[in-house]
Amino acid sequence: MTTETKLPMVVCVDDDDQLLATVVRSLRKEPIQIRWTTCASEALGWIASDEVAVLVSDYEMPEMTGAQLAGHARRIRPETVRILLTGRKTLDTAIDGINQGEIFRFLSKPFEPDVLRKAVNDGVARNKELIAMSGDRERRERREALRGALEQEFPGISYVTRIEGQVHEVPADPWAEAALLGLVGLTKKLEG
Repeated sequence: MTTETKLPMVVCVDDDDQLLATVVRSLRKEPIQIRWTTCASEALGWIASDEVAVLVSDYEMPEMTGAQLAGHARRIRPETVRILLTGRKTLDTAIDGINQGEIFRFLSKPFEPDVLRKAVNDGVARNKELIAMSGDRERRERREALRGALEQEFPGISYVTRIEGQVHEVPADPWAEAALLGLVGLTKKLEG
């Protein structure tokens, strides 16, 4: 499968084998890849090594809480969307999940399979948005680095001094003008 057609990966974690099987069974027909485990550290390994779109985790687990797992996942791969399943309907549980893991959705146990499927599909859509935003951020960072390097090599090149009452005209082909000035490496390819 190419990156374009690769199905989004969802990792499910719960220390209760039966509940984990129910979660996986609920998601089987969705257009996703599913991995599941009863071990939070194994899930973190998957998140570190693969592009995981959504993490669905139980809150109460022996190795670490779902909020702690979500917090670690957020630090490893911020664009992985985190969903917590919990039987504890307390404000403390919600606050812990939000503070540690920036949880996307909380679902109460027992959960309705349709509600879980919708939350996971919404999570996959949010993951795509986050990946697109990180690409925009990377382009901005590259553009700023280029601007900084140009300014360092040619002081004043990235700033236009405007004089009130005078019109500043931008040439029709700034790339050709850059070539005439001997600014090597400045081509239209940098616009993308």
